Order: sequence, then structure tokens, then C-alpha cells
Amino acid sequence: MTERMSNEDYRLLKQQEKEGVFEMLSDATQSLLSADKLREYADLQAKLFGHSASNVLLIMEQKPEATWVRTFDDWKSDNVSLKKGEKGILTLVADYYQKPDGTMGMTSKVEKLFDISQTAAADRNVTRPVYRSAAELLMECSPQTIEKQELPNEAYALYDSQTNEIHVKEGLDPDTKFFVIAREQAVAMLTRDEVLGREDVIPQAEFSAYLVTKRYGLNAPDIDFGRISESFHGMEEKKVREELGSMRFTADRIHHKVQEQVELSRGHREAER
Repeated sequence: MTERMSNEDYRLLKQQEKEGVFEMLSDATQSLLSADKLREYADLQAKLFGHSASNVLLIMEQKPEATWVRTFDDWKSDNVSLKKGEKGILTLVADYYQKPDGTMGMTSKVEKLFDISQTAAADRNVTRPVYRSAAELLMECSPQTIEKQELPNEAYALYDSQTNEIHVKEGLDPDTKFFVIAREQAVAMLTRDEVLGREDVIPQAEFSAYLVTKRYGLNAPDIDFGRISESFHGMEEKKVREELGSMRFTADRIHHKVQEQVELSRGHREAER
């Protein structure tokens, strides 16, 4: 008969597990000082768009080839079972508790996720649709996008803060068009308070545009990952993850702009019927 673990032993085991996850997160964050590793993170974040920067870093350390990760209960709810002997991918989620004074506090706890490759659905190909119309939908978002024959300095797109317009060069292919408009959308967001100028935010804007472009199954250009990774030198690890989270948040805002246009277009089509 197996001896049941005491509550104290279980607590210590879970505490050790969480400490190990934080060490792993620290290693993953330090690895971003490499431009190649930052690119790897960006490509994975684009696939796992709804997951936090910290958890994508943890997934990158444990299962970098992941394409679709969910909890055991999520897979079970869809009648998908796990393969025998598969180990969960350790991630972190918020855990709320009540303090002695009655107020609520927040800490974190370990949560195990499983990639589709670890399930009975492993043979199903996870293919992401390519949204070729996404660039046209993004043009309908605010700031207004206007096509021009030529732009200064052979630019493909520029945000004009005076008119609150994005000017984009005519004739671009859908992938490039989406990326440059998304970049200028990010520039508009990041310079809105006028504390930072265009040149200050271009690396972050390009990173956000890279994430959302890849999210839509489009080809993103080769951005300067080295410039961003160099900016992490000397920065506290928590601050690095905050920077990643901020760029992911900007990408998410652009994504929601496109989704709003998708819903509007669907509504217009249904009204016409």
C-alpha cells in the first residue's frame, strides 16, 4: 500500500517545482541576449498568440516545436486523450489567496499544458489559414490608411501624426502591405503620448508587426532582432519579460482591430442578404 504524502511534504514538493520553473524562466530570459533565440521566441509567440510572454519562454525551453497547447481538462472536454507517459509542459498561472487582513493577494502556481503532439490527435495537421485579405481589412482601421504612388526615402509606409493617417505605397504584395501597415499602427500607438518619437519606437513596432503578421499566416520580413536583443543587455529579467509582454500587447491590439473589421464585413454581408 502506497503511503499517502503529508500535506507538508506535498507543499514542499510543489514549492520546489515552482522554484525549478522560475529557474527555467530565468535561463530562457537570459537566452534572449542572442538574436537567433529572440527570433525563435518571436516565431513561437506568433503561433501561441494567446499565451503570455513568460509562458511562451517556458514552452520554448521544454517543447519549442509546440503548435497548440492546452490543459489536460481542455483536451478531455473535446474527448481527446493524452498519449501514455507524456509529461506536461510546466507553465505559470495566477493564483489568488486571501491575506490575514482579509484583502486578496496574488501569487503564481504551476500549471501543466500539453501540446497536440502529445495527444491522440497528434496526426491532425495544425495548419494556420493565410489571411490574404487582412491587409485590406487593416486599411479600414483607424488611423486611416491612404495609398500613395511614392513615399519619402523609398519608404513602404509612414504614419503622419499631424493628420493621423498612414500612407502606404501602392502595389505592395499582401504580406509586405500587412506588415508595414501593422508597423505603422504600432508606431501610432507607441507615440500617442508624444513622449517618444518614431525612431525611438521602431524596434518595438517592428517586433509587434512581426508577431501579428506571422499570426495571420503571412510572411514577415527579416527584422533587426539583434538591435532588440542588444537592448536587453543589463536589463533586469523581469523588465525584459515586461518589454516582451508590451510588444505582444501591441500586436494583440492590432489583431483586434482586424477582427473588428472582419465582424463589420460579416455584418454588412448578412444585411445585404
